[in-house]
Amino acid sequence: MLKDLERDFREPGAWHRGMPFWAWNGKLSPDELRRQIRLMKRMGLGGFFMHSRVGLATPYLQDEWFACIEACADEAGKQGMLAWLYDEDRWPSGAAGGLVTKDPRWRRRSLVMREIASPRELRWGDDVAAAFTARREGHGARDVRRIPRGEQPASLAEGEAILAFAVEIDPPSSRYNGYTYLDTLNPQAVRRFIAVTHEAYRKRSGRHFGKAIPGIFSDEPNHGYRLGTDHATGKLPSLPWTAGLPAAFRKRYGYDLLPHLVELFLDVDGRPFGPARWHYHDCVTHLFVDSFSRQIGEWCAENGLQFTGHVLMEDTLSQQTAVGGSAMRF
Repeated sequence: MLKDLERDFREPGAWHRGMPFWAWNGKLSPDELRRQIRLMKRMGLGGFFMHSRVGLATPYLQDEWFACIEACADEAGKQGMLAWLYDEDRWPSGAAGGLVTKDPRWRRRSLVMREIASPRELRWGDDVAAAFTARREGHGARDVRRIPRGEQPASLAEGEAILAFAVEIDPPSSRYNGYTYLDTLNPQAVRRFIAVTHEAYRKRSGRHFGKAIPGIFSDEPNHGYRLGTDHATGKLPSLPWTAGLPAAFRKRYGYDLLPHLVELFLDVDGRPFGPARWHYHDCVTHLFVDSFSRQIGEWCAENGLQFTGHVLMEDTLSQQTAVGGSAMRF
């Protein structure tokens, strides 16, 4: 055993050597990719991550793309190297470069708090989850009362405002090729991501799984930002949301979330923190982990791949809370 250890230190195998993110940011050619792999071998590298980047001119997840993946896996096998998959067109992982979120059902959603000064401005629609009257005090509120759905207050007392909580779908963005990020809290949306991305790799490159292709990298998945106003655009404070959140919340904690929406955004009656806010954070983290990392991890285990990567902004506990809940749970 000691001789094996000494040998590994003298001549480390592929698993003990550097494996860079290999930027695919132009028109790809299988022959050129093979040439660069041989160069990486000469440089002493053990493998590489095939990473779509800005400037990619080969259609993502189409025939030319998979011809390149096949060439790299084949060459890696010949060179005794490891060809790692990367699960997205750039990042963050989840939208498959917009191929998944072309369908509006799978687009990321946020709960937005709108402050309304006049009862006449309150418009009930399918997007409005709940509305309240309250006295605003900086980052807090007092005398919070829920407005029955479909009704409008006759008037507001001095100092009162209406707080309406609406569900918004992300607007299209060039970051996702004209579509949006994924609703990573929705298990059906993540299953669609797996079908479009992971299943495509299995069908086209599955013979290399667990051999030249050891695993797949997921880059900066997240559930969306919590609170914070974009001062450049004036975007309102918002929280991650998905259609199944209220039902999941009631199942986990035994009470309804909607009557407590104000508590998620503001300190109510001077209380800086309460059970509903904690339960919300815990529930969103649970949905993100259960929908995204559990489903993909189980798929990888069933198909002989390792699941690696990193979540967005895992540097500090407060940053984790803002976009992913808990890196260690993930």
